[in-house]
Amino acid sequence: MTGWLLPVLAAGAWGGIMLVEPLGGRAPVPVWLALAGVSFGVATFGAPGRPSRPPLPIDPGRAPEPAVRAVTPPETGVGRGPPALVAILVVLGAVGLGLGVGGAHAHRVRDGVLAHLAPGRATVEAVLRIDPRLGGRGWWALADARLVTTDRMAARVREGVWVSGDGERPEAVRGDRIRVSGRVLVPDEPEFATSLVRRGMATQLRADAVERLGPSGTAFVRWAQSFRRLVGGSIVRRFPEPEAGLLLGLALGDDSRLDPALERDFRASGLSHLLVVSGGNVVMVLAPIMALGSLLRLSRRPKFALGVATVAFFVVVTGVEPSVLRAGVMAGLTLFGVLLGRPRSTAAILSSTVFVLIVLDPALVWSVAFQLSVAATGGLVAMATPLADRLGWMPRSVALATAATLAAQIAVTPALLFHFGEAPLSTVVANVLAFPAVAPSLMIGLAAAFAGLAWEPAGTLLAQGALVPIRYLAAVADVTATAPLPWITGGGAATLALGIAVAAGLAWWLRTRARPPRRLIVAALALAPVLVWSTAVSSGPPSGLSVRFFDVGQGDAALLTSPGGVAMLVDGGPDEAQVARELVALGVKRLDVVVASHPHADHVVGLPTVFARFPVSLLLEPGCPDDSPDAAAIADAIDDEGIEVRQPRAGDRLVVGDVHLEILSPDRCWSGTGSDTNNDAIVLRASLGEDAILFATEPEEPAQQVLLDDGVDLTADVLKVPHHGAATSVEAFFQAVRAEVAVVSVGENTYGHPVPEVLEWIRATGAEVLRTDREGTISITFGDDGLHVDSGA
Repeated sequence: MTGWLLPVLAAGAWGGIMLVEPLGGRAPVPVWLALAGVSFGVATFGAPGRPSRPPLPIDPGRAPEPAVRAVTPPETGVGRGPPALVAILVVLGAVGLGLGVGGAHAHRVRDGVLAHLAPGRATVEAVLRIDPRLGGRGWWALADARLVTTDRMAARVREGVWVSGDGERPEAVRGDRIRVSGRVLVPDEPEFATSLVRRGMATQLRADAVERLGPSGTAFVRWAQSFRRLVGGSIVRRFPEPEAGLLLGLALGDDSRLDPALERDFRASGLSHLLVVSGGNVVMVLAPIMALGSLLRLSRRPKFALGVATVAFFVVVTGVEPSVLRAGVMAGLTLFGVLLGRPRSTAAILSSTVFVLIVLDPALVWSVAFQLSVAATGGLVAMATPLADRLGWMPRSVALATAATLAAQIAVTPALLFHFGEAPLSTVVANVLAFPAVAPSLMIGLAAAFAGLAWEPAGTLLAQGALVPIRYLAAVADVTATAPLPWITGGGAATLALGIAVAAGLAWWLRTRARPPRRLIVAALALAPVLVWSTAVSSGPPSGLSVRFFDVGQGDAALLTSPGGVAMLVDGGPDEAQVARELVALGVKRLDVVVASHPHADHVVGLPTVFARFPVSLLLEPGCPDDSPDAAAIADAIDDEGIEVRQPRAGDRLVVGDVHLEILSPDRCWSGTGSDTNNDAIVLRASLGEDAILFATEPEEPAQQVLLDDGVDLTADVLKVPHHGAATSVEAFFQAVRAEVAVVSVGENTYGHPVPEVLEWIRATGAEVLRTDREGTISITFGDDGLHVDSGA
């Protein structure tokens, strides 16, 4: 009955750690640990005794007395207790242990030296956990503080800290020792503060000055740093871009040179796990090393030492990523079992690995990468083999690859939906197609890097061979990213619980080969047409011209659809993935027109991801000079996806299906206004018959006045209020539109948007004013009886 013990221990400890926030404060840490000790003790020694197997059928009348005593268990003493009671005690003990170690971890994080110094200035000597990364207007990194000094004190510490600064990122890599001077802060934003605590840190250090002190103080880590630098440099010299960046991520976990367009394709196709080192890489690196050990006829112990050293070195080289750490510990436990001559099942090794790691570092339970890695491995253990057996009509290698992909995807989908709200079905096809090229890309690529260090021509020749599978992977990602396959969307705790239940049910069904009850099959067959019909209706074209203003915070994004099947997106919002996620949830498969009204971040940051996921027939943009990073990012994304682009001007007209588009502004590229980019913004009216929507994106007073002076017909039933309702409009503009409904796309901001005076001007025209910050996403559909308005509020 011990087959359940390790999984229960791991799951119970995991659950206990996650319960620290709601329950941990109800009792001190020693109480939780005592509860664990008592529960485990009773389960081991105090459960009611009973024989673990029935006694042998020996007749006392025929057997000698000593023999009877030898095979019959004594009437008193402790044996194994009832499975239900023992299971309850083990679960209770594991949860108590999780609450204890999790509570101790939380106290250590929140009561650190840096937390007591905040807010204040300090100089911190630390070791970088990751390479510094660009984000927002500066850079950030995770570091482990070792020495903290202020004007009044100096202290040796062992605590994590989020380091960030403005400008260029420092010339340092993970494992390096740095000295940072700056301001220690406890974040005011609750979500960010909670996120930091779950990463094992309570403070952020806003850096004024950063100095690299040198490489790691640990020789083993220094060797790994040197190896990474040497091999990484060889890869960069041997391979062109973007292949070099992809191989660096695949082999060394280095995403510093990863091409943004390639990254978007891999994420959209469900192949993002290939962009960085994952658990599978540990197996691919370890297998040839162990084969070499066998070839050299190494005995068991030297072979074990070689394997463990290889795994440890690879884990350090790739930056101790959660998935690699999980795979590394699993590999180590597997090798240890082989060394002892007592190999264990993969399920037992996975459970042991999870239990050991989360007890040593409770923060891992909150790591999305660790959660996905454990879920994927668990899915492979539970479902891959029975799935492959049921795919017997396929060639065995294809069946195994398909089964592994399906098993992993089924297992990780609940977590993907909970964290990201979406999961592409294209990932199954993409992973099956990519499977044959992953190992050759990694192994031939590394061989080229090593050979190039010894002899340049050999490295160059091998690199040419490695380019074939690497480019194949990129092509698979590019094609499957825009495949017209549905996405699963959802989110929240209910989705997570339902998803886990479904995955567990599928695993049980596959492993037991049980047949569902006949009534359940009949009910499923009866409901399937209803579900298909309702899904088809909800994702089909609307009954009338329709527009949906997405709640994207302080930014703009709107989707127009028509009865003729037209889909047009106006702007993409300030978040990289939100609008693409919204379109997926609505069942959008392609976009006829995308309008990038002007290259400001709150309007265009989400467009590159949209381009990567959906075929786009035509892009409209102002085409005016702009040297901002956002304009450059849009231009690169357009080139990468090969999208047709037009720069329309006032007076241009387009017919897209049953929708007519009139370009009202700009009539030129503005200069000298102080807000040239806003005045360059495209203003267009979309109409179907007599129904019209005016997308007045961001023109300010000068551009609006030109429209009024030129006598342009601005009338529309629905108005997208310009510039989030800022004080940059003229009252006559709203009087000319005479809208029935005016929508302000706005979020929390420090600019004062929308301005009360502007809202009063709009209401004075008789329009109803709706705001996305109060109503959420706003949907408006034209009907025979007028406008139908729906909101997420």
